[in-house]
Amino acid sequence: MRIFWQDNMSLGLAQVDDEHKHMVALLDSVCLALQYRNLPAAALALDEFSGVLTRHFASEEGFLAQIFAINADQHRQSHRDTADLVGRLRVAIGGAGDLPLAERLVAELVTEWIRRLFREDNDLVAQLKGTGGPGLGPTE
Repeated sequence: MRIFWQDNMSLGLAQVDDEHKHMVALLDSVCLALQYRNLPAAALALDEFSGVLTRHFASEEGFLAQIFAINADQHRQSHRDTADLVGRLRVAIGGAGDLPLAERLVAELVTEWIRRLFREDNDLVAQLKGTGGPGLGPTE
């Protein structure tokens, strides 16, 4: 499985869209490494993805708190669920060296992340735009 940024994935806020584009590229690096059965490369790419994802989630949760977002608890739970999935993928890649499991988990992660992007992040961006957002401008 691979993942590529597509223009229809844009949510219309430059900061959020730039972070998402970067995360898509990093997650695709994990997918590509697994496709070539290179578990050490997959582990490195996953570590980089995980770090960016953690910072992105912290940023989003800051937005959620600032605007008293609708469905904030659900959004935070989604972050925890995604982090858990990344953790299970890390074990499959690094600890167990289980390529079939890693491939299943990365496919689940790609699917889950895209679903979340279009549902929860789109809702958050709409709320940010409606409140003027915490210093975020529209995508150029």
